[in-house]
Amino acid sequence: MRKLILILCTLSICEIMYAQLLKPNLNTQLKIIADQLIAAKDYKADCHLTVSLPYGGSFSSASTVTVKKVPSDTLCGFYYHFKTHDEFKKNDGDFTALFLKTYYASRNGKVSKTSLLKEPEKFRKKLIPNGYIPAIFRTSLFFQVTPYQISEFINKVFNENYATIIQRPDTIINGNYCLRFILKDKIYNSPRKTELCFDRNLLTLLYYRQDINEGANSQYQIAKFTNSKINSGLPLNYFTEENIVGKKIDDNSTIPSEKKSLEIGQVVPDWGLPILGTNKRLSCKELRGKYILLEFTGTWCPHCGDAVKMMNRLEDEFKTNSKLQILSVFSSEIDTEDRITKFAKDLNAKSTILHSATRVGDQYYVTGYPTFFIIDTAGKLLMAKTGYSQDIENEIYSFLRNNIK
Repeated sequence: MRKLILILCTLSICEIMYAQLLKPNLNTQLKIIADQLIAAKDYKADCHLTVSLPYGGSFSSASTVTVKKVPSDTLCGFYYHFKTHDEFKKNDGDFTALFLKTYYASRNGKVSKTSLLKEPEKFRKKLIPNGYIPAIFRTSLFFQVTPYQISEFINKVFNENYATIIQRPDTIINGNYCLRFILKDKIYNSPRKTELCFDRNLLTLLYYRQDINEGANSQYQIAKFTNSKINSGLPLNYFTEENIVGKKIDDNSTIPSEKKSLEIGQVVPDWGLPILGTNKRLSCKELRGKYILLEFTGTWCPHCGDAVKMMNRLEDEFKTNSKLQILSVFSSEIDTEDRITKFAKDLNAKSTILHSATRVGDQYYVTGYPTFFIIDTAGKLLMAKTGYSQDIENEIYSFLRNNIK
C-alpha cells in the first residue's frame, strides 16, 4: 500500500513538473497549434455543442461553422456564419452571422439585422451585477469554439503564471490518433479545466471540453468537430447578404432591422395558460381589475435564479395586497413540466407558475430571459424590462409601491 501511495505521489509530482516545464517552452506542440489556428485564412467544420444548464440538464445544438479571417474587422477580426443543423432548429435558430460590421440572426425563417453603425450600444458589453453580458456579436455559443477564439484562449493560458498545461498520451477520436492537452487555470476565481484534442496530422481541433468548478453549480461545455477544413478556400462571394440571407437586405426591406416590442400604453395580447401542478388554467381576462406582474423566465437561464429570489421577495411584501397578481411564465420549448417543477422546488419559488407558453412569448416579443411586464387593471402595459440586475429590481419595487396601494 505504501509503495502504491509513493508511486502515485511520484507520478503527480512528475506531472506537475512536466506541466511547468512545458509552459515556458514556446516551441511546444500546443503553441505551434495555436499559432497555426490564429494564422488560418478560413475554416469550416461541423460542430456538435453541448452546454450544461445552471439548474440541471443540458442544451445541445449542432452547426456548420464557417469563419474567414479579416484583420481589418474591428469587432473580432473575422467574419462568421453558424448554420444550425435541421434537427436543432426548433430550439435554436436557423443561423447567426457577422460580416461588414453587421450581425444577422434568423429564427423560423425571419431574419433580423443589427448594424454596428446604426445601433452601436447593442455591440457593447453592459455591466451588470455578478458579471458581464457579451456584446451581440459574441452571443452565439459557437463563437468561442472557432479556431481564432481557441487560439486566443491557449495563448492567454500560456501567459498566466498560475496556469498549468499538461500533455496527455495520444487518444483516438473517429479512428484518428490525436494530441491531447489539459489546461488548468481560473475564471472569476473558480477553477477551470479545459481538454483539447487535435488531429495529429492536420492539427485541427476534434474535441473540446471545458469544466468550471463552482461546487454544486459546476458547469461544462463539450464540442465535437467533424469534416474540419482549414485554408480550403471559400467561394469569393461567401460572405455576402445575398449568399447568407438568400436575398438582399436594404434599408427598405420588410425584414426588421431591430426586434419588435410591445408599446407602453397598449392593451397586451390575451392569454390562457395551464397552472403548474394543477389541472387548472388561468387567463388574463380573469385578472381584469388587478395589476399583473408577468415574469417570462427559463430553467436554463443563469440570471433567472436571481430573478426567482426577487419574485419571492415581492410575494412576501405584497401577499396581503389583493390588487396585484404575480406570475412566472415559462415560454421556452426547452422547459418541460418536469424541468420546471424541479427548478421551482430547488429555488423554493413562491409565485404562481404558468407553462406551455411558447405562443404567448412570441406574442409578447420575448427575446431574453427574464423579462418583466407590469400590466394595469384594464390590461394596458405600464412597464417592460428585460434582464435581471439590482437596478431593475429596484425600479420594479419602486413602481409597484408607488402605484399599487
